[in-house]
Amino acid sequence: MDAPFRQLTPYAWVAQSCIYATNSGILIGNGKAYLVDPGITPAELERIAAFVATRQAVIRGIVLTHAHWDHLLGPAKLPGIPVIAHAEYAAVVAAHHDDLVRQIAAWQLGERTECPDVYALPSPDMTFDDHIHIHLPGYCLSAIAAPGHAPDALVLYEPVAGFLWAGDMLSDVEVPMVMDTFHHYRQTLEQLVHLDIRVLVPGHGAATADGTEIRARIEHDRAYLASVEKCVASAVDQGASLSETVARCGNIGFVQPDNYPNAHRWNIEQAYLEVGGSASGTIGWAQDWLVEEMEC
Repeated sequence: MDAPFRQLTPYAWVAQSCIYATNSGILIGNGKAYLVDPGITPAELERIAAFVATRQAVIRGIVLTHAHWDHLLGPAKLPGIPVIAHAEYAAVVAAHHDDLVRQIAAWQLGERTECPDVYALPSPDMTFDDHIHIHLPGYCLSAIAAPGHAPDALVLYEPVAGFLWAGDMLSDVEVPMVMDTFHHYRQTLEQLVHLDIRVLVPGHGAATADGTEIRARIEHDRAYLASVEKCVASAVDQGASLSETVARCGNIGFVQPDNYPNAHRWNIEQAYLEVGGSASGTIGWAQDWLVEEMEC
């Protein structure tokens, strides 16, 4: 199915993949273009490149919001374009290289997009620690470190339009997935609270320009993280085991609980470790996982 290109600001369009409702960003100004997490299927990537060409623009860079497999497929299909990522990207890829390659191969096999093969994960040409500026004529976007979902996560923000590309945060279809730390995730959300956000794009799910919806998403995610941490800390203080803690905190509410049945439990396990709980084996987001496949 051809995904439409939805214009959100004078310079920003979004295309949504039929895989996991993943959003790709196209930023264009006066013949210059940047892509954000372009993907996922080869056909979708071809359509993105064609869309840029119809706008008589040249792609100057690809921004990768974090090193999770479903955000990494663009550079291989768009070779020679500089890749921008956070400085922690290389460490994340080094630590999880085999898992990332396996996850991509499993998806390729399941979707039959092409024969699974060893995948060359993107290597960034430009990295930053705190922030970096990306210039379009008349606009300056800031790529800002935003750890919490992942150690190398970043967001894009542009103040004139109040535009925020949130990576895998502030989704209407996903629970916050704390694959880094609760501390970092909370800090990142506290930063976002102080931005003038009028257009929000999550990595997965619906973009919105509704101010009430934007504020609700931020507050819901802040409340969810606080509830998990409070519940887990109380359980650990009372000497609860990991299984007892999961049972005690399992009824905390979050969006779309049927979409990702394991995510909430893994968040509880992650918080359990962070507050000093002790458990044997690999638990939380450190364990082997593959997001459930979703059909186009």
